[in-house]
Amino acid sequence: MAQRQSRGRQRIPIQKIENQDSRYATFSKRRVGLYKKASELCTLCGVDIGIITFSPTGTPPYSFFSPTMESVIDRYENPNMQPDDGAVTTDSQTKGRIAELNHRLDESRAKKEAQLERAEILEENDRTRQKEWWEEIPVEQMNQEQVKELKTWFEYFLSNSSIRMDQLRNGASASSTFQP
Repeated sequence: MAQRQSRGRQRIPIQKIENQDSRYATFSKRRVGLYKKASELCTLCGVDIGIITFSPTGTPPYSFFSPTMESVIDRYENPNMQPDDGAVTTDSQTKGRIAELNHRLDESRAKKEAQLERAEILEENDRTRQKEWWEEIPVEQMNQEQVKELKTWFEYFLSNSSIRMDQLRNGASASSTFQP
């Protein structure tokens, strides 16, 4: 079966998309891209931006304002007006909060990566280690007598382990009398 060749990223002509489903999908994707670019412009250049988009589906309009809708409208109505200190403070507080959240996100990603690596190592160790006698036969395949025997052995092991832990806590170093 021949694999479909991708045509890659191509320019599309700037004209109305006739297929309604394609038009809706393109609007959704491009709207997100537009807001992302606007946000980058705000961050890089320190500008105020306001965008209102009307969906072809007839849903309520979508909007993007930075720093706030009120400050953008005020700046539009009074072009010579400087940004108020409240907006600047809010913007710097927002940037600080974003930096903090990005730092926490990086830490979380690092922890997740470490946990994935640890899980991988544990899986590899589990695959390569020699199985103990009680692991040779899955419990599901044991008959009633074998399960009782295994349970008795584990209870005995647990009891002896508890006794030995108590001895170690009390400072005794006597050798264990445990025999499987």
